[in-house]
Amino acid sequence: MSNYNRGGYSSSQGQGFVQDSFGNDSAAPKRTYNHTLRPVTIKQVLGATQTQADGDFKIDGQDIGQVTLVAAVRGVSPSATQNSYMIEDGSGVIDARKYPSDHDDTDELSTVVSGTYVRVVGTVKNFNQKQYVQVHSIRPIASMNEITYHNLEVLYVHVTATRNKMGGHGASSSVGVYGQHHDNMQGVSSTDTHMRGGHDTDDVAQSISDFIDNHPGKDSGVGAHRREIIAAFGQRLGGDNKVK
Repeated sequence: MSNYNRGGYSSSQGQGFVQDSFGNDSAAPKRTYNHTLRPVTIKQVLGATQTQADGDFKIDGQDIGQVTLVAAVRGVSPSATQNSYMIEDGSGVIDARKYPSDHDDTDELSTVVSGTYVRVVGTVKNFNQKQYVQVHSIRPIASMNEITYHNLEVLYVHVTATRNKMGGHGASSSVGVYGQHHDNMQGVSSTDTHMRGGHDTDDVAQSISDFIDNHPGKDSGVGAHRREIIAAFGQRLGGDNKVK
């Protein structure tokens, strides 16, 4: 989970639940607000579920507060009451609605046009049985590396959330995050985590997951460096680019 700031978000292991009490009456109702921020794909948002009409949405069985995603703007529909953006990230398409705020950076918003890649922070909402994102912040991304970083963080959070369900190993592939056939966003290098070239997708993904999970750098928080993963799997997969 993550806490949002202007430049992006920083990792946090805490769940971020804050309880507000109304007045000093101990019998007064109390509501727990979920202030967590989770990196997601559009497919995950579209598949999010609710246990009750006004309850939090759930992804991987966990309540979500705000979500952040990186996507391409495929259409903009401005109006007096809101700006509606059709955004797509290779896993799906969703409507993102931005309502005017006194805190809006109008110069920045004016640069969010069709064809722009953006980071969106918002809340999952449902209207007429259709999910959309109510946008709190939308900004153009500064570097295409942010797409790769976001996708890696989405997978990390997904694997961590599903680790117990999978017997300690986490998700064996990215199907639950991107869908069966995740196509790269138009004009961006492929971020598909499925391995191609005749190799068994689940087997390779699981092997790499196990390699990272058992790496000595895990406990120190450093993790496994990309060059180490390439060295371990490059020959098996047929070259560095296949691993990447």
